[in-house]
Amino acid sequence: MRAGRFQTTITHPCHVSGRGYWSGQPVTLTFLPAPAETGVRFVRTDLPERPSVQATTDHRIDMQLRTRLADGPAVVDMVEHVMAALYGLQIDNVEVHCTGGEMPGLDGSSLAYALALDDAGRTPLRNRRSTLRINKRSRVGDDKQWITVEPCDGDSLEIEYRLDYGSNNPIGTATYSTKVSEDAFFHRLAPARTFISLKEAEQLQERGLAKHVTTRDLLVFDVDGPIDNTLRFNDECARHKALDLLGDLALTGIDLVGKVVAYRSGHQLNGRLAEQLRKEFYSSASGENRERRAA
Repeated sequence: MRAGRFQTTITHPCHVSGRGYWSGQPVTLTFLPAPAETGVRFVRTDLPERPSVQATTDHRIDMQLRTRLADGPAVVDMVEHVMAALYGLQIDNVEVHCTGGEMPGLDGSSLAYALALDDAGRTPLRNRRSTLRINKRSRVGDDKQWITVEPCDGDSLEIEYRLDYGSNNPIGTATYSTKVSEDAFFHRLAPARTFISLKEAEQLQERGLAKHVTTRDLLVFDVDGPIDNTLRFNDECARHKALDLLGDLALTGIDLVGKVVAYRSGHQLNGRLAEQLRKEFYSSASGENRERRAA
């Protein structure tokens, strides 16, 4: 990913349909081309007057196990896999028309989004993409879970996720790291699926949530590993956490150049970091680490 590249949009509309994990409601997303400086905007076409919400940390709502955006009646849930696909494939400007409030769960990964967006093609625009180059080390979190950001060589975003569920947990421990590029995203991150323990799954369904979801719809772990499913990668759970992190960082609305290392972080901590980075970019008074668009 090059710093200061030209912005993009998709060439043709595309569609992704499925059911929300939490609600079980069917929903179709229609991705439409948009002009430069539009960013990513979710439009609730199922609601009167079609309210919309910009996909930035300004509209992020703290939630467990997922990322929610809200602006008045325009509320969209589980946006992290959509945002990861757009960021990973360097698609900057798009309207996402939604027939419901929760994004399709699909197989728990970003692969279907990546395939649809790749098929839609990509068109360069005349404006430059805004970029924040990390020039100092910082950290959010505590001793139990944390994320650090620091400078790196080159013009890439590097992500490392350290998964640690303990040695006695079937999900276990793993570390996955990658330089974010279109190829790396498509082949190494996008296919990594959501995972959960059997106990957690049972607790959610007892609360009336995700009642339609089965062990074939995502990775459900019991003491012997995933039930009725096979891992796509030995470190698939760590890769999925890296995917989630990327989707949450996409809410900065800018390209990031630096190294991000996360230990046991989730959406809330990821979101805190994204808010911090977006604030840093827009509060920077000089051009020292801020590369703004140019005609």
